[in-house]
Amino acid sequence: MESTVDSDAELLVRVNSSDDFFGSVFTRDSLDDWNLAKDFGEFLVRILPDAEIMGHAVLARAYRHLGELELAFDELKQCRARSANRKLEPWEIEMFAPFFAEEQKLLSGKSETGEPDKT
Repeated sequence: MESTVDSDAELLVRVNSSDDFFGSVFTRDSLDDWNLAKDFGEFLVRILPDAEIMGHAVLARAYRHLGELELAFDELKQCRARSANRKLEPWEIEMFAPFFAEEQKLLSGKSETGEPDKT
């Protein structure tokens, strides 16, 4: 059985091998492997459970791409709650304010089935 340390190391190698992982997730919203993003987001949340906004942001975006809209909304709520509970650094505000708005817009434009909302 593979240890957590080995699987974490493998995950980090895969993320590091991805061409501009964070740019693909946040700037371009066009990662080739959204399951990798989900795994990395879960990793970040696991190692920094009380303060990690980035992990929840990665999960929100990954879940949306994977069609798990309810989970994506939940992760976006976690991001907002965590950002409200502590003073964000200027770079975090610059990064997360547009992310919150964009992700909310993208999620609100889809129904529970993942199809565009007709209402």
